[in-house]
Amino acid sequence: MSVTESGHEGSAQPVGEGPVLSVLGEPRCYRAGEAAAAAGISLTRARRYWRALGYPTVADGVVEYTATDIEILRVMARHVADGVVDEPESLRLIRVLSSCIASLVQVQMEIVADRTERPGGVDVPLAGLADRMPEIQQLFGQIWRRQLDGVMYGRDPAGARDERAATGVGFVDIVGFTELSRHRSDIELSRIVARFEYRTTAVVAECGGAVVKTLGDEVLFTAEGAAPLADIATRLLAGFDGDPDIRGLRVGLALGPVVRQLGDIFGTTVNLASRLTRLAMPNTIVADSAMADSLTEHPNFGLVSLPAADIRGIGRIVPVLLRRR
Repeated sequence: MSVTESGHEGSAQPVGEGPVLSVLGEPRCYRAGEAAAAAGISLTRARRYWRALGYPTVADGVVEYTATDIEILRVMARHVADGVVDEPESLRLIRVLSSCIASLVQVQMEIVADRTERPGGVDVPLAGLADRMPEIQQLFGQIWRRQLDGVMYGRDPAGARDERAATGVGFVDIVGFTELSRHRSDIELSRIVARFEYRTTAVVAECGGAVVKTLGDEVLFTAEGAAPLADIATRLLAGFDGDPDIRGLRVGLALGPVVRQLGDIFGTTVNLASRLTRLAMPNTIVADSAMADSLTEHPNFGLVSLPAADIRGIGRIVPVLLRRR
């Protein structure tokens, strides 16, 4: 059977047994057109899926794809055909999933490298990672089920979110990180950042918030309401007090509507929280007027008005300094 750009159901056979790679666990047997035909979709559509999946771009004549790659194409196409998702939604979900897994792989490789390079470190054979694939797949599957269960059945407060309600948005960053990076080795710096991310994520989760993303020395997080957001911010400052490497944090908080897309958030509220972080002095929390209005009578938090400031792209505001009583 010849394979064309619009070729569908076909009986393409493997062109040959390629080498079994340690992580794939199966041979690469198909060229791009053959893989698309075997999956019953056009080559153009298959390439859209592969780009979303983060697969490497290869020349048409290269034997790159495995039997499992073909099955994945079939599953994605079937979900669209059955009306579970439409094509654009399917590609969005795949891109987010691929990006998350790529980040996990990068962290995994950094951990392996760190263990190898540290004094007295252990050489971790990469080929041995293939032996852990069933366990890792089970781990991914269970995490997915738990997260989906929490959102669908109300165990996760974010799952029942009123999209029209105000969302608390916070940024926290490490004071003097640029200077710190000049005086530490890459390995030391990676450990400091890892500790920062771990502690921050723990505090946010314990207070009922959610980490949206980490940006090295900065973390973006949310909470549903002013009080939970203020609780997170004050606990973060206390949690890093006395840290030998991190001499301080700065936190910016804002309350308002946000736009959510692909697991990220953006909009004026997010921009304002980011700008307020830049206004904060070391080990202080600066919040917007909406946060101040919501916390005026709160017994746990004190507010001190700061001089009015012109925020680029937003306008003139009167920020407040927030402290735990």
